[in-house]
Amino acid sequence: MQRPRRAWPFILAAVSLVFAACSGSATSAPSSAASAASQGASAAPAVSAAPAASATAAAPVHLTMWQQWGGGHEEDALKKIISDYEALHPNVTIDEVPVTDNSKILTAISGGNPPDIVDLVSSLPLGEWASKGALMPLDSLISQSGIDTSVYVPAALQAMTVSGKVYGLPFMDFNVGLVYNKALFTQAGIDPSSPPKTIEELTADADKLTKQDANGRITQLGFLPEYPGTSNGQVCTLEDAGWLFGGGWYDGTTSKVTANLPQNVAALAWEAGFYQKYGAQNIANFLQSAGAYLTAQDLLESGKLAMVYDGPWSIAFAQANVPDLAKNLAAAPFPAPAAMPQLTGTSFIDSNPQVIPQGAKNPAAAFDFIRYETTDPQVTATFAQLIQNLPQLQQTPPFALASDPNFQVFIKEANSSNAHVWPQLPFSTEYGVKLCEAQQATLYGKSTPQQALDNLQTQMAAAQ
Repeated sequence: MQRPRRAWPFILAAVSLVFAACSGSATSAPSSAASAASQGASAAPAVSAAPAASATAAAPVHLTMWQQWGGGHEEDALKKIISDYEALHPNVTIDEVPVTDNSKILTAISGGNPPDIVDLVSSLPLGEWASKGALMPLDSLISQSGIDTSVYVPAALQAMTVSGKVYGLPFMDFNVGLVYNKALFTQAGIDPSSPPKTIEELTADADKLTKQDANGRITQLGFLPEYPGTSNGQVCTLEDAGWLFGGGWYDGTTSKVTANLPQNVAALAWEAGFYQKYGAQNIANFLQSAGAYLTAQDLLESGKLAMVYDGPWSIAFAQANVPDLAKNLAAAPFPAPAAMPQLTGTSFIDSNPQVIPQGAKNPAAAFDFIRYETTDPQVTATFAQLIQNLPQLQQTPPFALASDPNFQVFIKEANSSNAHVWPQLPFSTEYGVKLCEAQQATLYGKSTPQQALDNLQTQMAAAQ
């Protein structure tokens, strides 16, 4: 259903291995073990479809697409998109190949033999790859094609932009919100129809939802800031919490990192409060008791964790794995501090960039396919329903999942002013990794919030 959002530590290693080779060539959601959702979108209303290039006789064109959806129903859906496009363009054939290793992609680019199209699992590498000349900027192709880029969710297109240039087109968005277990709320005497409206309420509810025995062993936890986290291929909560507290990680006006803003420090201190209250070792032991993420044994699906900052896929996997528990899961905008109610529903947003490597042999033809793939409303609706990701388009034909109240929470967040993107910088991956390291050092008492973020600020200022 949903691929991992960002596996920062693993991406960093892959990028570091190949960037040196790329720099001289500048002339760059886990596949579900659950059953797939319904694949049919509802009949389309009067929504403008992407203009298709005329299928006039032309020289044969063969395109290769390396995609990171992998296999399974996602690949089947992608093959259907390709088949439909080929029917409109008889001279074009497209071979898709699952390639999940970023180092293999960069090696092909630096070696002068890249694929024509690359589908990436997240926008995280774009800043670094673009700065090394590994990707083609798409601005001129966008202009020539006449695409109205306002059809995209604004933040999704922003995630594709590096130093004012667009290096990819977005396809399927993802973000996070508050996912909570209504049955556990009821057991704790909390109204399940009224999720917390402020950070202060969430903290108080988390305390009511936490159970510890006489030895401090945690058997149930209200909220866990580091879960699911980078160990499960997800974003560390501090990224979102900084924005949620009114801070941020980069100032585009001054072109400076802002890791140690007071609001960011306050966000990290709030996270650390859970570990100080319940005991960092007790929390570590509780984490170790969990099964694999997005299985019936993980903390949410086993009923051990009452609230989580996660995406719609957490509900979708639970519906497949533990349907009785899933009936009690609900989503709501993640609450902000009481003094800043306008920040309720804050979340990062990202998408799956469809990019053209530098040196691709058929960039115009490659662009026409990704234009079709990312701007056709019916394609978007069908794929979103299948994999339970958010549409990258602001308007699509109706599809069943779009009317689900829980899914609507995430769609509304994606289109709000509280949707944020991670800065696209030459050192974006390193910044993300070290942000997570700063969070972990603080949560487990190895650093204070101020010390951890001051150190991060110094490191990233040096990287600039």
